[in-house]
Amino acid sequence: MKLYALGALEIFDCLYNVETISMTIFQPRRNNISTYTLSRTELMDWAEKVLIPTAELAYAGDGEYHCGEWCQFCKAKADCRERARMNMALARYEFRQPPLLTDEEIEEILDQLDNLTDWANDIRTYALQAAINGKHWPGYKLVESRAVRKYTDENAVAAAVKNAGYDPYEEPKILGVTAMTTLLGRKQFDDILGSLVIKAPGKPTLVPESDKRPEMKNSAEIDFKD
Repeated sequence: MKLYALGALEIFDCLYNVETISMTIFQPRRNNISTYTLSRTELMDWAEKVLIPTAELAYAGDGEYHCGEWCQFCKAKADCRERARMNMALARYEFRQPPLLTDEEIEEILDQLDNLTDWANDIRTYALQAAINGKHWPGYKLVESRAVRKYTDENAVAAAVKNAGYDPYEEPKILGVTAMTTLLGRKQFDDILGSLVIKAPGKPTLVPESDKRPEMKNSAEIDFKD
């Protein structure tokens, strides 16, 4: 926000005698409005003593990496080495059973669990997307997750079930595939609704090669086959 303030000052300073700058963040989904105010002198002092030296370090590829809540906004959050180092520091506990940890160790782990979980999910998402795009991870393969059956046309399903002498609305909405199968029985379900049910392909999932599910065809190869 201070960077935005400097930009606004650069544009409007020639028109107005600005002495105080207020920066406001409006987050309607969180029902939050927060404002930070500082003087022109404080802003320019920050720019000279903090911003410029830090920017010069970053441009030169120097300086230090710092991990925190802000990592969620970073494009390098999945493959950042410093973030990996920080989270893998928990490995020093060697995943011992909780009763073997001291209260102090558990408190330290609890403080890092959210960041560790977020990092692990970012790694999983990054690896999955790379695999979908053609990357091969040794020891892993891309498979389809469990496919879920769903109706193609609920109105047609309701009409077909009524014609067969059943009530498709035993619940406030039409019965789901599993509940409808229980109501009609497997054979009648297939006879009455077989043409109105589809099983969409499962989402791509990255699993160890030992998984029994067949490996998916590489989507990138399929897309560019022609």
